Amino acid sequence: MRISLPVHMARRVFASFGSLGDVRRAGGVLRRALLAQDPVPTVEEVRHARQAVEAYRSAHAAPLHAAYMGLRSCLSTEGLNADLSRRLKRLPTIEDKLRRLPRMDLSSMQDVGGCRAVLDSQEGVARMVSRFRANSLRRNGQPDKIRDYVSQPLVSGYRAVHIYTRYHGRRIEVQLRTREQDSWAKIVEDLTSRTGIDIKNGDGPEDVHVLLRRLSELLSMTDPLRPPDDELQDILTRLATVSLFGDAVRSIGPVRQGLGQD
Repeated sequence: MRISLPVHMARRVFASFGSLGDVRRAGGVLRRALLAQDPVPTVEEVRHARQAVEAYRSAHAAPLHAAYMGLRSCLSTEGLNADLSRRLKRLPTIEDKLRRLPRMDLSSMQDVGGCRAVLDSQEGVARMVSRFRANSLRRNGQPDKIRDYVSQPLVSGYRAVHIYTRYHGRRIEVQLRTREQDSWAKIVEDLTSRTGIDIKNGDGPEDVHVLLRRLSELLSMTDPLRPPDDELQDILTRLATVSLFGDAVRSIGPVRQGLGQD
């Protein structure tokens, strides 16, 4: 089936980026520039590398649209309600990931394009995982990879199910969360934004991470129809205070690494 896209999007989708080898080399140039590693690239080399990465990023637009529509179809078939979103990873975010993950090969980055469904219950998430993967198996002839951060949460407290699939030969990440898990992730994003500390990826005071891990545990046990209990309310209040005093938080150590949910 042919997907019609706006003219401005179509121009970006079919931008040429050469080969995956070109993408891999472009990622290496950007990483060396970001980390000032020898041989340090010239300004012109960085400019060409960014052009190649932007073209590669844009080539995920049509596959991302197809994944989004596939996710909508699964929700309709299962009779489930969900908040849907999609995004192409922005160039600064790609560069940041290259900087943080020195062994990351840009050509194999699995979340350049990503969709997310936020569902009402974990049972709904499980149904969507089953339906989406069954459809992918028929489409691609091989099973999707999956990371279940619900049964095995990250050290940070992050919980969700990530499915790594392919549309039109491009890798697309599909995230499935409950509303409680999404609320937790938004709190982390807000703290990162307000304090200027990359809390999402493990930086910042240990006390904050302890609160976030406990909050994740409580939200995973909380009945959404029940008012917040005292401990949950206390943690939310303390985290709100942290976001208000970002300058003070930035002066506190230690820094933690490797806890992010990329």
